[in-house]
Amino acid sequence: MIILSVDYGDKRTGIAVCDKFEMLASPVCVITEWNIDNLASKILEIAKDKNAEVIVIGLPKNMDNTLGERAEITLDFKKKLEKW
Repeated sequence: MIILSVDYGDKRTGIAVCDKFEMLASPVCVITEWNIDNLASKILEIAKDKNAEVIVIGLPKNMDNTLGERAEITLDFKKKLEKW
């Protein structure tokens, strides 16, 4: 299965993709985009181009394994991406 991974950030979002055997992940690009709608559109365009079957978004947690402000922002972005 080809998996597209997203490392969401306020200014830069990293994109990587694994091979169909799920053995090796390779960097694809870094997207510099502040507008969430434009960012979601670019991510989905890359996913389509790479034939990704799944999109995974990294969820940052605090050292004590709780969800902090950055995790909440990431979860909000996930919801927006799902609507597309």
